[in-house]
Amino acid sequence: MASSPLKHYTCSSSPGNKEPWRTKLSIIYLFLDGVGLGDNDPDRNPYSRYAHSFLSAAGGKTGNTPGNWTVVETDASLGYPGLPQSATGQTALWTGVNGARAMGRHMTGFPGPTLIRVIERYSIIKRLCEAGLRCSLMNAYTHSYIERIQQRPRLASASTHVQRVSGQRLKTVDDLEQNDALYMDITHEIMHQIYPDLAERFPTQSARQRGADFARIASNYDLCLFEFFLTDKAGHEQSFEMCAWCIQVLEEFLDGLCAAMDPQRDLLVIASDHGNSEDLSVKTHTHRAVPTFLFGNGAEAGAKSIRSLIDIPPFLYSQLGLPDGSPEESHRRSAELAAESSLSLSPPGTSAGGLPPSG
Repeated sequence: MASSPLKHYTCSSSPGNKEPWRTKLSIIYLFLDGVGLGDNDPDRNPYSRYAHSFLSAAGGKTGNTPGNWTVVETDASLGYPGLPQSATGQTALWTGVNGARAMGRHMTGFPGPTLIRVIERYSIIKRLCEAGLRCSLMNAYTHSYIERIQQRPRLASASTHVQRVSGQRLKTVDDLEQNDALYMDITHEIMHQIYPDLAERFPTQSARQRGADFARIASNYDLCLFEFFLTDKAGHEQSFEMCAWCIQVLEEFLDGLCAAMDPQRDLLVIASDHGNSEDLSVKTHTHRAVPTFLFGNGAEAGAKSIRSLIDIPPFLYSQLGLPDGSPEESHRRSAELAAESSLSLSPPGTSAGGLPPSG
């Protein structure tokens, strides 16, 4: 019997004692929700208007991208028609399994039973923990949020399921206080709007300083996953003001993070699930390819191997020296889950891997 989505676990390991023999690098895996590669059009694209460095590629301004920063154009369609969506795209990013293929379509919002089953089997955090590595979702949640998804499990995000099935609890504001997590807005500004009672306990922080802090936190782990969803929210609200805030916070955060990383040893991977905030002329997601940003040890290998969302977990496995690091394995798992769901293995006009045939 599958475990209940409500179940939370006690983390079996504590931070600060990562053994150097486990892996030769730490991987920071950041997720920016709803960021596509848009045109250089400041009337529609806030990245064109506001991004000045790390996120310039999303604004069609590749010349502004730092020289040691690799940007890979990444297919978010997963080989299926229609607008790419969150539940299936995030499942692909965090399992290496084609979520749309498992469902037979793109699925918006939070994962349902089929995608939860995919995550329970192939969660990247679960599989790395089973290999003896230290990895975790680093988002800090309030206790009221955790109580809410316990009462209404259908509202649990893909990321929280990815953590849950690894046998670890979700990190909380208590972990944030111990400098072993980040809040979803990085700086605590939005935290104060939602939870004014937490303002004294968690003062506003510099995004650049939080980036440096996160580099130190990540050094205690083999892989850290962090989710930033406000970019997607800003896109749906068609808010240039909110996008400007997100871009400024993220670029300052990345500046502090990259300055504190050791690029000879560590790897930063930034991915998105679908386009949205790069085109504020529409409220919906877009058909745009998404950027995969790479910095540090392994960036060149990632640029050669990543073409689709489902290629990212196999690449990360290969960087950590694990045997699951092949696209063929991802395609096999996608086909296996699609067969279990009694769905057609491929929509018309796609290849066996669930992606459009080349040429």
